[in-house]
Amino acid sequence: MTKILFSLLVLLSSVSVSFSQEKDKRIDSAFRYIDDRNHGKAINIYNRILAAEPKNARVYQLRGLAYEEMKDYESALRDFNSSIAADRTYWLAYLRRADLFSMGEVWDEALKDYDMAQRYANKDSANDIETILVNRSTIKKRLKNTEGAVDDLRKALEVNPTSIGALVNLGAYLSELNKTEEAIQCLEKVIKLDSTFEGGYGNLAFLYSETGEYKKALDISNKLLSFKPDEAFALNNRGYIKYKMKDYSGALEDINNSILNSPTNSYAFRNRGLVYIALKKNREACADFQKALTLGFTEEFGDEVQNLVKQYCGKPAEASKGL
Repeated sequence: MTKILFSLLVLLSSVSVSFSQEKDKRIDSAFRYIDDRNHGKAINIYNRILAAEPKNARVYQLRGLAYEEMKDYESALRDFNSSIAADRTYWLAYLRRADLFSMGEVWDEALKDYDMAQRYANKDSANDIETILVNRSTIKKRLKNTEGAVDDLRKALEVNPTSIGALVNLGAYLSELNKTEEAIQCLEKVIKLDSTFEGGYGNLAFLYSETGEYKKALDISNKLLSFKPDEAFALNNRGYIKYKMKDYSGALEDINNSILNSPTNSYAFRNRGLVYIALKKNREACADFQKALTLGFTEEFGDEVQNLVKQYCGKPAEASKGL
């Protein structure tokens, strides 16, 4: 009797392994169909697996991904929900559902799911953990929790110290918190990691100009514009640096070129207005200040231009009424 029972267990184990191998082959086939943009056939494979295994969390999550790629977000959300219901610790489903909530700007639910994804994530999945932390930091920033966003980015950099995206965002957020020296260190690391990353140079030049280190700011701007000569924001920043260095003709040239390439940048009109004030051309300055307001400077950056209008233009400033 014992021998018969042992034989039966071996047989059942063999059947189980065979079914598992067949399932893996089906999933591989589904992946190939998705690579070929044939999502319908992939979904049919997932349907057959789920008919046999109705509590397979991974397959629900994979089918949800297929629906998401088809932009059928309602079906994707339903599958991610089913995946989590089948396995409360299946972190990939939390991650994908969080991304969906984030896309729909359902920020509180997205944060909860990113928290759960981080809690249950496979500790060997460094890239995914970094993604969770960076995405969560972005939402916290949107919710004006800059300190929380900084904390998440620091954790992301513990996972991957060479993450350019995390370093750039951390530099920007630290700058907002007036932690300029640390922000500069972040951006210096960025351009060491990627000597052609324009965002690193642009933000670094801006920070050096904010701290009054105009020579460093000018050198960095020149480096950026050497391989990106028409970059509007870099031209605008260099124009402002030249203005601070009292090179007014050079400032006007750069800011004019910036406006040609990006005519809706309110900050460029603010900067050109400042140059005109320095040249005692108040009429031209006031026209630029009003243009900056029309383009939404106040909503994006604050009341500085309104105050400049009151100081130099002799009339109340008109805030933007929308573009």
